[in-house]
Amino acid sequence: MGTVNGATLVVQVLARAMAPNDGDPVFTLSGNQILPIYDAGLDAGLRFVDGRHESAVAHMADAWGRLTGRPGVCLVTAGPGHTNALTGLATAHLAESPMLLLSGGSGLAQAGKGGFQEMDQVAAALPLCKAAWQATSAQEVPALLARAWRVALEGTPGPVHLTLPVDVLQQSVDSSSLALPSPADLQPATADADPAAVSQAVALLAEAKRPLVLGSPSAWRGEAGVRLRALLETANAPGFAIESPRGLTDPALHGVGAEFPKADVVLLLGPQDFAVGFAGERALGSARLIQVAPTAAEIGRSRPADVALVGDAATVLDQLLSVARERTWTASGWRDELEAARREGLRRLAPFERTDDVPIHPLRLATEVCGLLDDGDSVALDGGELGQWARWAAGTGRFTTILNGKLGGIGPAIPFAIAARIARPTRRCVAFLGDGTFGFHGLELDSAVRFRLPIVAIVGNDAGWAAERHRQRQVYGQDRVVASDLLPTRYDKVAEALGCHAEHVERPDELRPALERAFNSGKPACLNVAIASIPSPSATQ
Repeated sequence: MGTVNGATLVVQVLARAMAPNDGDPVFTLSGNQILPIYDAGLDAGLRFVDGRHESAVAHMADAWGRLTGRPGVCLVTAGPGHTNALTGLATAHLAESPMLLLSGGSGLAQAGKGGFQEMDQVAAALPLCKAAWQATSAQEVPALLARAWRVALEGTPGPVHLTLPVDVLQQSVDSSSLALPSPADLQPATADADPAAVSQAVALLAEAKRPLVLGSPSAWRGEAGVRLRALLETANAPGFAIESPRGLTDPALHGVGAEFPKADVVLLLGPQDFAVGFAGERALGSARLIQVAPTAAEIGRSRPADVALVGDAATVLDQLLSVARERTWTASGWRDELEAARREGLRRLAPFERTDDVPIHPLRLATEVCGLLDDGDSVALDGGELGQWARWAAGTGRFTTILNGKLGGIGPAIPFAIAARIARPTRRCVAFLGDGTFGFHGLELDSAVRFRLPIVAIVGNDAGWAAERHRQRQVYGQDRVVASDLLPTRYDKVAEALGCHAEHVERPDELRPALERAFNSGKPACLNVAIASIPSPSATQ
């Protein structure tokens, strides 16, 4: 017999959950309350990737979850470490990304007495994730961690949180009295939809002249994504990802969202939220609605569903596909209509892809960058105007595009790119961010240098918070712009000081040579590009 402490149990469960995928990282930022986990992790061979801000490492874990389908693990310290990570937690939640936020905690022995950094971390996290708990003894750590891992993957994937008080991590228990989770304990439960409802849904789709499939972020990933694409091919139906804060006006749709009210049957995999106009007539017209969700409570929150399919997306899609393959399907020409609308959208903005204007048009910049990428490369996008222009240029389907997500925050692009480069070490990865956004997590370029991750950060520099500046001018008037201007700072010099390859670009003809040098440098790189301040594609179309 022997004894182990709570930190060792945390590490043993993580190693067991992550063991089939050797090299999975724990994204982290150090702090006193989690040092016992570091100490135990060294003995177990855990891979720690440490960043410069807790929000950034949470974004890294989020991106890892999206890219791999396995929960991204984020380990931060108590108090401000935990609260700093909450924006990343909320971003992952709306992106339907499996993630495990482990936060150190103030010692339980001083609970309620005003201990150092004492706060109700579970209460702070709970509205922003699927579930949150606090361990109260080392004995319960293995079961809690296994439960957290399962919940992150079940139903609609998403983040979960576990607070680990420092004295729980230090507490010793008899190892012979504990059983570590089995592989089955770590597997999510699945749920089938009612077979009669599945048959009804397929019949509706078969009768439709203009069927439309809309899937929330996780519906397009992993096994669910494989089955969804197979269903679209079988049923000759067009399908679109709803994963952007712009919803149906997402620039990657190239204006096609305006055609969606013409659909006569809509299969919606996900919630009836703002991103689909709450499934109202302006967004989806009078189409008959089939909705897939993991619980009955999520069905019909804004509009009654004609067919409700309650179950996890991958399982329900497998059911739909099985029934659909028993039918003969014919194309109606609806796909061609939508493709014509997409081509028209592209045609309207095509001149800006080639313009030699100075300052550089943001679409010219984004087009040049995407033109140097191959299928399977990754594009990490921040919010703001440059992210929208890059979304238009990247489109959907060709690259692995990691968005800031439906939350619509800014800051994640560089952390996303770091995680993507770890997940896909042989593929190129570009991060698009504005100059304002650089102030959030620009120093994560230091992390990229330390871990030798040759991402390329593209900073579109228009010396301001462009989206807000444009809106203030439009709504309040030119003389009512406030808190929206920045200096034309040389962010390339900042990146160079951190050890990156870095260049300043001012003219369109300088773009391609600078990009090629950045990709060929073998180092993290940053291009500070002087761009024109132009409203996003949604406003320009």
